[in-house]
Amino acid sequence: MPDLFTHPQVRDLAWVACSGSLLESGILPMRDPLAGSVWRRDPQSLLYRLKQLDADPVPLQQLIPASRDLRLGNYYERLWHALLSLAPDVTILARNIALRERGRTLGELDLLIEDADGAIIHLELAVKFYLGLPEALTAPATEQTSAIGFSAHSAWLGPDPRDSLHDKVSRLRDHQLRLTDQFHLADTPLPQPDLSGACMQGVLFAPHDRPMPPAVDSRPGAPAHQWCRQSALASMRGKQWLLMPHKQWLMPPLAEHGLIRTGDQIKEMLDTQQLDPTRAWMLVRCDTVADYRAMSAERLICMPETWPNAKESVDRRAVLRLG
Repeated sequence: MPDLFTHPQVRDLAWVACSGSLLESGILPMRDPLAGSVWRRDPQSLLYRLKQLDADPVPLQQLIPASRDLRLGNYYERLWHALLSLAPDVTILARNIALRERGRTLGELDLLIEDADGAIIHLELAVKFYLGLPEALTAPATEQTSAIGFSAHSAWLGPDPRDSLHDKVSRLRDHQLRLTDQFHLADTPLPQPDLSGACMQGVLFAPHDRPMPPAVDSRPGAPAHQWCRQSALASMRGKQWLLMPHKQWLMPPLAEHGLIRTGDQIKEMLDTQQLDPTRAWMLVRCDTVADYRAMSAERLICMPETWPNAKESVDRRAVLRLG
């Protein structure tokens, strides 16, 4: 299982390879980059390759060299590039394909691959973390909320509240996935894709203290994760947590007894500024080391008191940018 790996990059690679999509196909055409590959037909072969990399991570480190770019979205893309480069029956044809006309850049396609069946696939990659706001459900019903019991994408905001699930889905649907119509403007001639799809992974967090219907097209059976403001941490009795380092929100860390903390202890760290109170902090539940399963563990994202009021944020630059 992915929980067995110890090398940080291998653990993140396992999270990318084994996590489900944030949304089901519906408003967006979702596409697993490894669809049809031997690693999907035989998961043990993927597990074996990951075990090899955990024992000898040099090949992975060569594919993902150290970078000064610490944005999570860019790191996520590099993980997929590495994973697909290692896959035995998937070929990366091009990545970060700029489309230009008369010196003006019209857009950039994330990835072009040839899958195991020989199809040419255009992929847009994204990792996102969104928090549900029940008060946003009072907005007039739209096409997105025609299905009773679901919430509009506009009711889900990122740690940077300028980013919403609605905006991301709209941009993918209306711009990024349509760029193949202008594929002839690529700098290098490339084969025309047979289809375009989005690979979007991440987590949707419901409020810890109020009901929130799932987002339209959210994946059925996804683990339940929650968000709270910092002041609510002290009320979460009987739960213990591991802190996930800032900008390292993919695979949760290994469990160590000395790193497990109660909500009260984390609140004290924020109050004394051992942790920056202007940032979003992600926690993963770990009541006991023996029962901890990183891949499926409950997550809690803890927000500054002023979130999502951008005008009152202490330091907008300190909020995690996910790209």
